[in-house]
Amino acid sequence: MRIKSAILAGALALTPMAAFSEETAEMSFDQWLQWAQLGEHQPAAEDWEQIIAAAKEEGSLTVYASSSSISKVAEDFMKIYPEIQVNAFDLGSEKTIEKLVREHQAELYNVDVVTTGGAAQMIYEMLPAERIVNYVPRYLEDNIPTDLQSPLLTQMVEATVLFYNTEAYPDGPPISNIWELTEPEWTKRVGMKSPLGSLTTLALIANLVEHGPAFEEAYEAYAGKPLEFSDGIDNGAYEFFHRLIQNDLVIFSSGSKLAAASGLPGQERPQISFSSMHYINKNKSDGYQNAILYDLEPAGVYAYSTYTSIAGRAPKPNAAKLFVAFQLGSDNLTPDTKIAAPFREGESLELLHGMGAYYKVGTFSPRNDVPIPEGADQWPSVKKLWGSPEFQRDNVALVADFWVYETSQ
Repeated sequence: MRIKSAILAGALALTPMAAFSEETAEMSFDQWLQWAQLGEHQPAAEDWEQIIAAAKEEGSLTVYASSSSISKVAEDFMKIYPEIQVNAFDLGSEKTIEKLVREHQAELYNVDVVTTGGAAQMIYEMLPAERIVNYVPRYLEDNIPTDLQSPLLTQMVEATVLFYNTEAYPDGPPISNIWELTEPEWTKRVGMKSPLGSLTTLALIANLVEHGPAFEEAYEAYAGKPLEFSDGIDNGAYEFFHRLIQNDLVIFSSGSKLAAASGLPGQERPQISFSSMHYINKNKSDGYQNAILYDLEPAGVYAYSTYTSIAGRAPKPNAAKLFVAFQLGSDNLTPDTKIAAPFREGESLELLHGMGAYYKVGTFSPRNDVPIPEGADQWPSVKKLWGSPEFQRDNVALVADFWVYETSQ
């Protein structure tokens, strides 16, 4: 068995298999929770032998996700559980949520697992509206920090960072303070995705706005004088983006293009990119020359959660539980476990499970008992700025309005 039940004593009284064909739309939400044994009905001790057996009886599940790697996770799941067909859809962060909402409004309950970022939408819109349900496998509760399992389970921790080109700057990072990017030297040489089409970028800017005082302190350290705000602005991060946009910030449609713009070899004056950290792996696959600006004031790493949840009224709740658990790895992992490539085959797959597709620099497990991927030694100690879900909830609309106004000038 892939998930040990020895550490999970107790029995789970499953609903007869015939009930799995019942239309969940005909149940009240509370009836579905009881039927699915989720929420307050989740047993204190889960019997994974019975969950796996019930999942195999269900035979399939559907996943909506915002990651292109979800197809690899689905493939790996079916390697371990060939009896269960996974229908996985990479929809992007906004479309994942939009599609689920539209289907639920039409009383169509076809999806079982929802995996995406966007704390404001996931925690404060989807969760209270009963469109998703938080589910943490009991055997993982002691190995995930409380704030990464409640109110919603973090599937993985990711980060936005700033890339620079090491071929163009062989002596080290070209800047040490983020405010340098607002200077004429970097006109039309800083890139990022628009927050209007990316929940991740929207959350990034909200994260930085939440840490506005740190931006003000960084400016004073850089310029030797207090920051002077432009008309209508009273936050250090808003002032930073105001000046960055005026300095002809370059807007990209995709993260891969951002990574290429800063990392392609042969450039004399490459840009600096706000990029998802995991694109650093394109150095090996595509020959890019990117490096991460770790030592940057006020910080060079902006961390955020990608969440995983069970869809409200999911028709295949046991397969959904098994897939959620699979995404987070086996219970045989320890901080000292030796993981060898290829990560999606053999013993490494047996250990990593769904993490095999993400086991690289830039995507990190929320678990405290998983070894850090090779090349990410700085991750545990580097200074990170985290955004709170509460601040995102209250400010993402303001951030979007700010962006529309500033980019229309």
